[in-house]
Amino acid sequence: MRKLHAILVGAFVLCGCGGGSYTNPNTSPGNMQLGQWEFTVTSTNGNPTVYVETDLSNGGGKTGIGSYSNATAVFWNQIGGSIAGLYDYCTGEQTTLSVTGNTVTALVFVGSTQLAQATASLSSDGKSMQGTYQLTGTATAVCSTPLSATGTFAGQFVAPLNGTYKGSLSDGSALMLQVTQDSNFGITASGTATLNGTTTNLTITPNSGPSSLNNVIGATVSSPSGVATNVSGTGTFQVFGHFTPDASKVSFVINNGAWSTGTLTKQ
Repeated sequence: MRKLHAILVGAFVLCGCGGGSYTNPNTSPGNMQLGQWEFTVTSTNGNPTVYVETDLSNGGGKTGIGSYSNATAVFWNQIGGSIAGLYDYCTGEQTTLSVTGNTVTALVFVGSTQLAQATASLSSDGKSMQGTYQLTGTATAVCSTPLSATGTFAGQFVAPLNGTYKGSLSDGSALMLQVTQDSNFGITASGTATLNGTTTNLTITPNSGPSSLNNVIGATVSSPSGVATNVSGTGTFQVFGHFTPDASKVSFVINNGAWSTGTLTKQ
């Protein structure tokens, strides 16, 4: 597993293991919608909710549905966390699922010594599920996630990030971004941040390279190499984020030398 700070030194917070080649049809066996999913894992002991973010595809020659290390992320609210002291986030795990009728069996944290095994009922449209989970294996929680031994498990299909988003940052900047998501879960974005009469042009391009994380994983979005240009010159910024399942609102943190937070709303 890899903590976020090992991948992104800063973050723009909009709030496994193994490899293989996957096709990406629209639906899976059992009519489960493929693509971006967010799984909410809620402990029975009142610990913080853990979100498992995945980009799911049908395994072609493999059995069932998979999400591998460049398409699986885990995060939760965490005081003193690796992202702006607000969240903890790690990657490098794998989620696999099988569907029989409307019953989904999921294995989360595949490749680790501890698994979360879940059973859930799939909705008729194949875009959500509800069930329970239990942890098996060693007592050490994967990525130090605050999970109890049992709890509830829910899944929600997530819409892609496409369109014009506007909002503001905690430093007072007015922000506008035009965002396009491609079929490989990459993001191309361009826009502006305006503060005290100065406009900064912002651009984000898809991550590249065989070991690169997808820009979009479930309901999170990240980039280590955004570019910002204004009258003072050109610099870089890092971004990470969490958005609503319908992709209408994004809560975020941005680091371009200092942390700023805010919200973007789709227009």
